[in-house]
Amino acid sequence: MSSEEDNLSALRENIERKGTNSYYYAHGKKIDGPQWDGKEEPRLLSVNEGPIIPKINYVEFASFSWLDETKSVKIFVDFENALDIPDSDISLAVEDCKFEFKVSKNGRTFALIIDPLHGTVATASFRKKADKFTIILKKDDDSSWHQLKRSS
Repeated sequence: MSSEEDNLSALRENIERKGTNSYYYAHGKKIDGPQWDGKEEPRLLSVNEGPIIPKINYVEFASFSWLDETKSVKIFVDFENALDIPDSDISLAVEDCKFEFKVSKNGRTFALIIDPLHGTVATASFRKKADKFTIILKKDDDSSWHQLKRSS
């Protein structure tokens, strides 16, 4: 045996000699973490600043349904006393394939956000009825939408 092999432990020597067929193969992984400094108190190993996740400050609507028409898609959102909500408390935003509808009532914001939509949208509008909102999304083309949200 060479001097390098003399320095290996019996476990390492067995793994070196027999490879994956070694009885000790599962124990062969070397841990490359920091060495213990002998102190019991924890120490900071690293600081990693991850992406900032915006705080979600809205409640999703309990339910909605939708209808695909030739030139538009209609979304029906159940909301009690929808007629009593002033237009200033309603926001509707559409970008190509993203749609946001938000309603503020009594200090709470309710939202329906669909990203990405199945297709692109040219314009959007909404109507209020006694117990629901109807959102009309005008499609860029006359294609049929089998789903409201595009599959990833």
